[in-house]
Amino acid sequence: MPAGNEDYEGVPYGELLFDEIDWSEVGDHDPGRRAERKGSGETNVPVEWATEACQDLRRWVRSAGSSSGLTVKVTGYSSGAGFVVTVIVAPKDHPPAGRWWGATAWKAKPSERRQYEEDP
Repeated sequence: MPAGNEDYEGVPYGELLFDEIDWSEVGDHDPGRRAERKGSGETNVPVEWATEACQDLRRWVRSAGSSSGLTVKVTGYSSGAGFVVTVIVAPKDHPPAGRWWGATAWKAKPSERRQYEEDP
């Protein structure tokens, strides 16, 4: 499985680069319309905010736990949003080289925010 416990295809999570997040294929999972899609009162996250979170130097990166093992979960601060955002991305290149497909994003859950704040 590409996304392991400590690394993605041999690249430690802390060393992954997120230079480009491509949201052109997101379709129905557009995080900017998440509340409408789920019929909830949660905060929508425009793709610009999600990209900022991925590029936060303090971001917390780990496997997204998908059955395919292809996706990564990134939690980081978005200055545009003013809060911490969690993002799901998949690499365009193998091993990952900074270019990613954006899948979805949401305002970080309390447990995700705590972990983000605790990590150095």
